[in-house]
Amino acid sequence: MATVLTFRPRYAARLGNSAPYVARPYAGRVSRARGAGAIRARRRNILHDFNAPAAWAALTTFLWYAVGMVPVQIAVIGQFGLDRAQISSWMFIIWATGAVSSMVLSMAYRQPLATTSSLSALIFLGTLSGRFGFDDIAGANLMAGLLVIVLAVAGFGRRLLVWLPMPLAMAMLAGSIMADAMNVVATSVADASIAGVTVAGYVVGRMLRNPRVPPIGLALISGAAAVAVMHSANPEPVEWMLPSLAVPTMHFSVASFLAISLPLIVLSIGLGNVQGLGYLAEQGYRVPADRVTLVLGINSVVNAVFGGHTAQASRNGIPIMASPEAGPMHGRYWASLLVAVAMLAIALAAAPVTSLLAILPHSYVITLAGLAILPSFQDAMERAFGGALRFGSLVSFLVAATPFSMLGITSAFWALVLGLAAALVTDRTQLLMHWRGERAGAARREARLPVVIRPAAAARVAGDLRIPISATIRNLSPNGLLVHAEEQLLPGAQLEFLFRTPGGAELSMRADVRHVQHLQIESPEIWEAGCEFRESDAQSREQLVRFVLNHQDHQRSTKLAKAG
Repeated sequence: MATVLTFRPRYAARLGNSAPYVARPYAGRVSRARGAGAIRARRRNILHDFNAPAAWAALTTFLWYAVGMVPVQIAVIGQFGLDRAQISSWMFIIWATGAVSSMVLSMAYRQPLATTSSLSALIFLGTLSGRFGFDDIAGANLMAGLLVIVLAVAGFGRRLLVWLPMPLAMAMLAGSIMADAMNVVATSVADASIAGVTVAGYVVGRMLRNPRVPPIGLALISGAAAVAVMHSANPEPVEWMLPSLAVPTMHFSVASFLAISLPLIVLSIGLGNVQGLGYLAEQGYRVPADRVTLVLGINSVVNAVFGGHTAQASRNGIPIMASPEAGPMHGRYWASLLVAVAMLAIALAAAPVTSLLAILPHSYVITLAGLAILPSFQDAMERAFGGALRFGSLVSFLVAATPFSMLGITSAFWALVLGLAAALVTDRTQLLMHWRGERAGAARREARLPVVIRPAAAARVAGDLRIPISATIRNLSPNGLLVHAEEQLLPGAQLEFLFRTPGGAELSMRADVRHVQHLQIESPEIWEAGCEFRESDAQSREQLVRFVLNHQDHQRSTKLAKAG
């Protein structure tokens, strides 16, 4: 079935006619060709692009920032033993630079290019608070920002991500933050009256499964109520004043560069570009990845100068503001603009926010931070062990989870080194294919069997849950299949299909979504997903192909019988 590309050219003329026929400029709807992105033929009036769905998406994103990020930042920054002026400067600068760059990028490219500080990087830094001085961490933040600028200008940023497979980086992150996640258990046992109530609120939020009621928000409220009832708050007053900027003392060393700066680059630029900018690209936007990376490097340098940490493209905000629920594609950047204004409000409120550190009990803050990183820990574990290079990921995870220092360098760096070495020994073929980019080429060259078949049942797998989807199989290959679905699918999702023959025989298969195209925007929406089989057994794949061929033969026989 052919795919129709519905857009107007910038210029058109009839041959043999001196008077050209000029078509109206195309307003920027997504093309149906993969990778073409949004076409910007002319600048629209910014007020004409405003829409209510974008405003609601902005409100949802702001609530996530305020409830999902600020409490974690307060908890983690409190581990460094800084005074209020330094904490206020840290909080102000990371939110101010994120707000300004979000405004500039969104206005320049008319895309929801939201930038924030890296929560994963901050959590990673929190694990190093007892092993490095803050002057070492501040210097490492500055070196990381400068290196990001160099990589962006030289165009080496993408190659760095290819050289370091993401499963190993995710395993390193999971191992580094595992101790903080385990602190939830220890704190709940030691102080059940506050930490236990906080955990209970989080569990209720997970049970509700309502995206408008984040679990960490209920944990924040329930824990705060417990603090108020137990009268555990410190009576020190909250400082209602504008934030001040403080330049920290910095110390530079090879050890801090290897152990802190390099992992920061992977966690900040790697995760943000892969998840945030990758989602924009999948939505059909032509993402200026190199320029965004350059801006993130500049933000990281400015943050470091005033005691902050590295910046990144918003991993959680962009999927909210760039989704189809955020309104027409050409107006979704309004969500980023509105959120940027709200981010400035958070930046200006840095002083009263940091005063909470002197009021809240330690058990409440530690528990809240541990609960907030549980989704990151779960996501890192799934990405580390859900695909290739599993043994290398296991080595990287175990090394990062073990606190030690060798040659003055902490375990996070050695986790990446030893994980790569293990992958090179045990998964050499997969690692070399990843480096050489042969996987994509092989996928393009492999034989494909065109089909049009609806499975008896199709579902998206989320742990023990099976979320039904409406799907049609469009083609099969030895390693995967192409699916058309009426529900939005994202790379990394796991799908399950059940096929049933007219005779009653059943065959089930699972596949991982690798890439997604938005083929049809009008209702019903159609998402095309390229999937890779999870099963490594070639016999199961051959059985599926034979099943489909027999199904097609049965359909032909039925049609011939009706025609006769």
